[in-house]
Order: sequence, then structure tokens, then C-alpha cells
Amino acid sequence: MFKLSSLSLAVLSALALTPSVSFAVDGSAVTPLEDVTVIATRTERSLNKVPASVSVVKQKDFAQQQANSVADVMKKLPNVDFGGGPRSDGQIPTIRGYQGTDITLLVDGARRSSPEATQLWSPLYLDPFYLKQAEVVRGPSSSLYGSGGNGGVMSFTTLNAKDLLEPDQKAGADAKAGYASGDNSHRYNAKVYGQGEQTDFLLGMGYRDFDSIERGDDGVEQQNSGHTSSGLLKLGVEPSEKVRIELSGQTSQGKNYRPNNPQVVTATPQQTHTSQDNTVLRVTTKNNKGEKALDAKVYNNKFHLLNDAAFYPPATTLASSEYTTDTTGLGVQNTSRLQDGKHTLTYGVDVYKDKFTTLRGGIANPVNPDGTSDTSGVFLQDEIELTSKLRITPSVRYDKFETKVSTGTAAATKFSHTSPKLAVAYQATPDLTVYGNYGQAYRAPTVWERYRQTVTETPFDFSRFRSNLNLKPQTDTTFEVGAKYKKEQVFSSDDKVQLRAAAFKSDVKDLIDNKVIGTFLGTRPIQQYQNVADAEREGIELEGSYERGAVRLDVGASRLRVKDKATGNNLFSPPDKLTTKVSYQLPKNTSVSWAATGAAAQDYDSTVLRRRSGYSTHDLHVGWKPNRKVEVDFGVNNVFDKKYQTYQSTQATAAYEMGRNYMISVSGGF
Repeated sequence: MFKLSSLSLAVLSALALTPSVSFAVDGSAVTPLEDVTVIATRTERSLNKVPASVSVVKQKDFAQQQANSVADVMKKLPNVDFGGGPRSDGQIPTIRGYQGTDITLLVDGARRSSPEATQLWSPLYLDPFYLKQAEVVRGPSSSLYGSGGNGGVMSFTTLNAKDLLEPDQKAGADAKAGYASGDNSHRYNAKVYGQGEQTDFLLGMGYRDFDSIERGDDGVEQQNSGHTSSGLLKLGVEPSEKVRIELSGQTSQGKNYRPNNPQVVTATPQQTHTSQDNTVLRVTTKNNKGEKALDAKVYNNKFHLLNDAAFYPPATTLASSEYTTDTTGLGVQNTSRLQDGKHTLTYGVDVYKDKFTTLRGGIANPVNPDGTSDTSGVFLQDEIELTSKLRITPSVRYDKFETKVSTGTAAATKFSHTSPKLAVAYQATPDLTVYGNYGQAYRAPTVWERYRQTVTETPFDFSRFRSNLNLKPQTDTTFEVGAKYKKEQVFSSDDKVQLRAAAFKSDVKDLIDNKVIGTFLGTRPIQQYQNVADAEREGIELEGSYERGAVRLDVGASRLRVKDKATGNNLFSPPDKLTTKVSYQLPKNTSVSWAATGAAAQDYDSTVLRRRSGYSTHDLHVGWKPNRKVEVDFGVNNVFDKKYQTYQSTQATAAYEMGRNYMISVSGGF
């Protein structure tokens, strides 16, 4: 049985957060196009028809929030969190309590991998200014995406010129400038784009500088000063109406004077240098009906972090440290429609290699060993339309893995696994879809989870690590049921309701869990990755909206519990969360919204260091569009200057979130 407990069940059964209403350039409300998800089934499907718990965030949602990072918007979704403190360097994505290598991260179809087992550094250096859409699929996804799909998939798609230009337009440009008081930051972005008969291009550039972050209530500053620069280049060629070839290159470069661990309140600050470069070459084709058929890509993603000891205070003895993750991969999939669309077959292959390198003081890092992980997989999915109301979707994937370290005598670790899934969707009425799915996800241990070991211990360690050569792969078997409802003219002639709800329960064998097995210097943790032989996970998420005329209400909620069946201990699981938002379109091309987020106290985690108090925050945003070319946005995040910490880190000194933050931005284009 699902234990839904006391989290505002009347609200949970009715409403939740979805993308906000959009407005035409003259200020009048327009009906948004129906949201479409691509990653849920690897084919384009209506969000309200796909048999899974999926959320879609559009570019306008990032723009309205004046987001400096994707976390600013994504963390408001049910059972999606970005903990780790207010520094962008430390924000870690979480889906249904899974994080790191337990979720699949994609940017333009390219994987973003990380060996960082303790999840201290963000794997997503991504400027929201370039985004077209973000998608989250919750629940086991290994049958389509392989190892690491236990919590789900988070996918980001960047803009190209065709997204911004009308068919008869040849060129365009836009720019944006903004300021935020919470960290005294300034940001500047611009992009130019154009298209010909068979070609198109987009060039985007961005720069942001920032200073120390003021926490809520008392305004105490948390060291975090520096700057970042970003860029996006996209070149497209369409030799025919059915073929597109696209080359995409992204870069993010940053310098920051902050603690070595970006999630702590205070520590010895140092100069850090980060870079992330992503290159994707992609070929897509369409069938005679204009539907996607072939999708082939090769990609490389390289992340590099340098903690430069030259900037440490003279009294310290810390050495420079470097971390590099280099991922190279290819993926080929094809979609075939048989029997007049009664069967939609999607099949393909994924191959990728992760190479991890770490240095301390210019030599091999004694804690984090160098290593590689090689993965190859094949998958098959069939979307079967049994009747006009009933659709079933079986899928299966087979993967092989090999993980090895570059030094020492430890033998390479090899695994293989078959991941099945079955989804059933029933169109009960024209407005209501009910579904159920049953699937298995699988993840092999990473290099650092098995081999990370603190050999030489110093008083400067913020934590210490113990290796576990007996660490086993984990499997997650989940049963999920859900319903999706969309109807117009419910209570009046001009209103619309959207509701989506899901409940799930998982049995996890050999769950890989980061355990605190002791402490040193009082509260600093000693950590080791261990298997929990038999764990259970259960929870709910609900989304929905109601809009009438110029007014829209969005509410969202989620709940998750994870337990060790043998001991009854509560394992890592973000707290119950409730989000609300009211949007109103005023005369004279002005819109205003008020949003609130409430998180219950996480006072039940058996790892006491992770527990956090409950909190609520409120945000105000006002937008004004005086003409078709100019838009001004003003916002106040954390209106009441709340002092709070998010639940995420094992550190006893986790950083406080940003206090009251005034924001203003001006954008324009042609």
C-alpha cells in the first residue's frame, strides 16, 4: 500500500506545478501549444498521453525567473531537487531521491557523466539563456538509457536558429542584461542567428560576475566571488526536407574564490577554475509523414576543475588538485511505424567511454584513483496500439560494462544486465488517461565508489573516505500508477484544468548508499559506499493547473520515503515539498506572479548529519513589455529573507541559501 500520510492530501489530489501561461507580444493571453516530451519514449509524444511521470519546462520559464542556473527553476518541480547550497558550483540534481550516477543527464543528447561519488560539484554548467526546453522523466529508465536510469532522466535541449526565426525571416538577434543583489552579480547575454535555404547558424555569448552570497535573516556573507563566461555555436545543414545535420558546440569557463567544498558555510577559500565543453554532431531524418525516423550522434563532453593552491593563504599546506571527466560516445536509433502506426518500433545502440583523471600537487591523487568506465548497450521498444483507447509499450535493453583503475593491482570489474519495462495506457475518456508501468533499472558502481580511499590523513580534510572493493551493482524494480486529466470549459466558458498524478513503489536490491561510518575532529564525517541489501522506496508526485482568463493557479507536491527493510533505517530522501504559484495578466502589457515553496522538516533521516529544518520561501516577479522589441523583468526571491538550509549534503556545515534577492533584467531583439 502507498502511504500518502498527511501532506495536504486534499491539495495533492487536485493540483500541481506546470509551465506558466504565455503572453503574446501585445500582452494578450494566448493558448500555449501542447507540451511534447521526447525523452520519455525516445519518440515525440504528448505530455498528457505518455504513460510516465514527466515534466516539461520551457525557455520562457527560465527567462521569467531570471534564472542564473537551471537549478533556479528545476528545483520547483515535484520530486526534483537541487541541493548543495546557493553556490552554482555545488548544486546537485536529484530525481526521486536519486542523484549523481543514479540519474541520466543529457544535453542535446550527449551524456554528462561524473565520477564524483560524494556529489560535491555540479555536473551541469549550463546557461539557461541558451535553452529551448528541459524535460524530466521520473522513474526507472534503464530499458532505454542504460546504467544510471534508476531515478530517471533529466534532459536539456538548446536553441537553434529555426527555433527563433519565422520561415520567411533571414536573420535576428537579441540581448539581455541583468543584476541581482543577493550576490551583487551582473550578467550579459547576446545571440545572433540566421538562416538560408538549406543552412542556419546561431552564435551565443554570455558573461556573469558575482560576489559573496548573503544568507537570509542576518546577511552574513558566504565567500563566492568570481566570474563565468559561456558560449554556444550551432550550425545546421538541411540537404533535403527530410534530413538535418547539426553541429553544436557549448562551453562554460569560470573562476571563483570560494571554499574547496562549495557546499560548506565557511572554509579556507581558494581560487577554483572550472570548464565544461560539449560537442555534438547529430544527423536526423524524417519519414514521409514528417515524423522523426533516424537519430544518430557522436559527442564529447569534458569537465575540468582546478583548485589552485597558489591562491591559498600562506599558513595552509594544501596542494593544488585537479579533476577531469572526459566522456566520448555515440548513439544511433531508428523509429519504424508498422501496420499503419499500430506498432511504433524504436531500436538502437549506445556506446560511451568515461575517463576520470585526478591530480594533487601535480601527481596522482592518493584519494581518488584514475580510471575508465566503458559501456555499450542495445535497446528495443514497441509502442503498440491495441485499440483506439488502449496502448501498451514494452521495452528492453542489454548493457555491458567494464570499470577499471589505472594504477594498483585491482582487477577490472565487468558487469552485464538486461533491463525490461512494460507500460500500459488507457484512454478512459477523451479528457482522462490512466496508466501503469513496471520496470527495472540498473547501475554498476563507479570507479570512485569502489576505490576512493583517504591514504594520508590531514587536519585540513573536510571528510575522509574508505574504499569498498566488495561493492555490488544495484537494481531498482518499480511499479507506478498514474492519471492525467486535461479539460477546457470546466466551470466556465474560458477556463482550463490540467492534472497529473503518480504514485510509485520500488524494491531496491543492493542499493549503493553513502554511509557515514564515523567522525573525526568532532563532526567531520568518515564516509564509505556500502550496499543496502534490501531497500524500499515509495512516494507520490502531482502536477496541475487551473487558468481562467488572465489568472492562472499552479500548485505542485511530492513525497518520498526510502527505508532499509532489514533495519528500518530511513535512508537519503528529500523532504515533502509543496509549491504554489499565482499568475495574473494586468493591463498595459504587464504580468505579475507570486510563488511559494514549502519544504517539511527532514527530521527522520537515520544519518543525523543530513537532517534539516523545514522552511518556506516566497518569490515575486513582474514583467513589462512596452513594445515588441523590449521586455523588462523585476523580481524578488526569498521576499521575507528566510534563513534556511536545503537537505542534500552529508556535511554538518552545509551552506545557507541566499537571502532576499532583488533582480532586474532588460532584454530586446529583432
